[in-house]
Amino acid sequence: MPTSPDRLLERVRNVDFPTLGHFLERGFVSPAIRRFGLARRMAGTAVTLALSEPDAGAVNRAIIDLRPGEVLVIDMGGDQTHAAIGAVTAAAARARGAEGIVIDGVVTDVDALAHPHTGIPVHARGTSCLTTKRRNSGSGRRGIPVETGGVRVEPGDIVLGDANGVVVLPPPSLAAVLAEAEASDAAEPELLRRIAQGEDLRGLLHLS
Repeated sequence: MPTSPDRLLERVRNVDFPTLGHFLERGFVSPAIRRFGLARRMAGTAVTLALSEPDAGAVNRAIIDLRPGEVLVIDMGGDQTHAAIGAVTAAAARARGAEGIVIDGVVTDVDALAHPHTGIPVHARGTSCLTTKRRNSGSGRRGIPVETGGVRVEPGDIVLGDANGVVVLPPPSLAAVLAEAEASDAAEPELLRRIAQGEDLRGLLHLS
């Protein structure tokens, strides 16, 4: 029987996210997108927003509708100059119970994004003082597939992030490798102990 997304999230929170890279090739967001927000691991389900213009209203509406455990994923449509996320939007997302934000674009107010009382995990390409504007044009599209750091993100995908980067996986893809990742993490402390004790590295690293 397939594992529910909630159960997958419960289990993957105990896994070192880079361990997934031992078993998968797809789903790894470009390393150009890195963490600027709260230094905390992020694990939640994707809510998507695609912007065709720098409209702050579309971002605010998406944040208002966030539910606990969700990650807002924003496709800026190639705009790498207007910051769609800053102190107020990050605090609002946190107030809604969001797990974090991933934006294929830039952010602002980086000190506030990382503040322990108001910040939230935010992953982006960089920073800017130029921000989106209150256009309220209705141009933002939500709940559609988006492209973020070279990865297609569907609503409901599992979004994982830490200091190493961001991974986005459909629940079945994560479920297919999760047991292997758990076993790999469980074996690592013993492997490190044996390395520290001076055992032959060729055997430990599978070279003989």
